[in-house]
Amino acid sequence: MHRPVLLKEIIEILQPKENENFVDATFGEGGVSLEIAKFNGPDGKILAFEWDPELYKLGVEKIKNLKMEKRIKLVNQNFRNIKRVVKEEGFTKIKGVVFDLGISLWHYKKSGRGFSFQNDEPLDMRINPEIKVTAFEIINYYSYKDLVEIFKNYGEERNAEKIARTIIDRRRKKKIETSKELAEIVAEVVPSRKIHPATKIFMALRTFINGELENLEQGLKDSYDVLEKGGKIVILSFQGLEDKVIKQVFRLLKKEGAEIITKNVIRPRKEEILKNPQARSAKLRAIKKP
Repeated sequence: MHRPVLLKEIIEILQPKENENFVDATFGEGGVSLEIAKFNGPDGKILAFEWDPELYKLGVEKIKNLKMEKRIKLVNQNFRNIKRVVKEEGFTKIKGVVFDLGISLWHYKKSGRGFSFQNDEPLDMRINPEIKVTAFEIINYYSYKDLVEIFKNYGEERNAEKIARTIIDRRRKKKIETSKELAEIVAEVVPSRKIHPATKIFMALRTFINGELENLEQGLKDSYDVLEKGGKIVILSFQGLEDKVIKQVFRLLKKEGAEIITKNVIRPRKEEILKNPQARSAKLRAIKKP
């Protein structure tokens, strides 16, 4: 199983103890939940959220195979609904909430939805099929102005205008259908960088389509409300725009008396980045309810 980034540090901050309850806002492949479960037995519970219906089914299967059904309850929900779900599930005495943002390795490698520019897949990029708009529709039908806004506001792409113009020019001749096609078009326009030239465009599309920044703001504020006194939120982010939202919400919570645990942001060590290059942009922040 893929080991989550900064897992040791997440556990060190959370300090899960016997019979305590936790929320895993982003179950993914279950790495964080299963690690917490090593410490909060025999009666501690974990309420875990997974918005992707396919990953949710795989997660339910995994929990069943590991005979953890009594300890981990997985729901097919977005963490922005944390308040409602916690109430519906009658889940109380929450000692900590963990967020591991972004999408899982499974999305890039196995979902077949065009999240990765390295694969030749249909342009979809929806985490949940309930979302109406796909990357295909945006790339092929949105106006120049809208494309520029998405690329700038959700991907901080400096070459947004140039890329949008090229996309519009290409789609007049033929619809842009796959992740590989889109990546190649962007690579022609953007000068080569340390990271793949299409990275920011793919991030912008995914973040916009799935409402990730809006969901994060809502989910973070509401997860603080459901914590009990002394409870902690630990949050791992992988891009600057997420980190911006986290810092804004933490500043607001600090005014309400919350204690920022991570005076300095925690980053992965060199050894971890060598084992898992995806870890290089990770930032860990934590806050405690008084």
